[in-house]
Amino acid sequence: MRLQGPFAFIASVLLAATGVLAHVSLKTPCVRYSPFCTGCPALPAGQSLDYSINAPIGTNQYVSQPLCKYTTPYATPAVTWAAGKTVTVEFNPHAAIHSGGHCSFSLSYDGGKTFVVVHDELRYCFLGAKPSALVNTAAILSYSFKLPETLPSSDRVVFAWSFINSSGNREFYMNCADVAIKGADSGSFSGPEMLIANYGPNSPTIPEFNGDYETGIDLFNSRRNITVYGNSAQQAPVSPVQGSYAEPQPSSIDGSFAVSTLPAIPSMAPTPPAPLPSADTSGDVKPTMIPAPPMTSEAPAYHGYAAPSTALFTTVSTVPTSLPAAASGGYISKSPHAASKCVKRM
Repeated sequence: MRLQGPFAFIASVLLAATGVLAHVSLKTPCVRYSPFCTGCPALPAGQSLDYSINAPIGTNQYVSQPLCKYTTPYATPAVTWAAGKTVTVEFNPHAAIHSGGHCSFSLSYDGGKTFVVVHDELRYCFLGAKPSALVNTAAILSYSFKLPETLPSSDRVVFAWSFINSSGNREFYMNCADVAIKGADSGSFSGPEMLIANYGPNSPTIPEFNGDYETGIDLFNSRRNITVYGNSAQQAPVSPVQGSYAEPQPSSIDGSFAVSTLPAIPSMAPTPPAPLPSADTSGDVKPTMIPAPPMTSEAPAYHGYAAPSTALFTTVSTVPTSLPAAASGGYISKSPHAASKCVKRM
């Protein structure tokens, strides 16, 4: 249920009074499902405003929410940015900043699966300088930075702010906004991948700084570089391993998929025997030999399994000569008097 009018105001006041809002969140661009942003797109069907938008999404011990907090985007971008231009992001004033720390601003072109960093504010985020003691009041609530000129165009980009706090519980904060980027019509952009730390036991832990604001900088310096792609950039499909079925591989980091072509599976249906001649009427019973499959120098591959071995024996049928000729098609009808013998092939 979405609260509106005086009910939304009362809820926000009560939550602020109980300390639920005692962290930090983005104000602009409009964050997904935030009640503290203005000019936001309409909420997706079935979603509601989050009055705990300031809370972290996890700690070094557990994960409480997915990356971005919410994975269903707005139907339309909250803002359109141009590659190479300066943008400004702002934070809500009801913030407890935990003595600053490391902030990153990143973009995702694949719906929030991977994020490439376009700007860092390391060590003294929200402060601007090293504090002389623990502090929870922000000195800086907005940052301006220039977007890379080579960013590709896309109407479905996820902008993310992430934060690793200096003091207090080892937490990971993240807010996301849906934006459009006007840049190169095709192509790609490469940069460091967003660092995820203090987000469950499977992520690295950055301990409390205790006045040392170099804490965790080694992890930021060792981030791998990734490449993101715009609307029309494509990668070659990945070839599957012989004998296995390959999952669809992403052809670009814009979320599209290209399914690799699988090798044709050889037919396992048996080859029908050669047509038998009509019964002879001379009075003698003559055996009719069914030719065996021809031998090959190499056995065919059957998707990781060995080819079936060539049979050592071939069935030979003897048919009384008194039987009439077979019907069209060349095969002899079965008779209760028919016999079978096994003759060893040489």
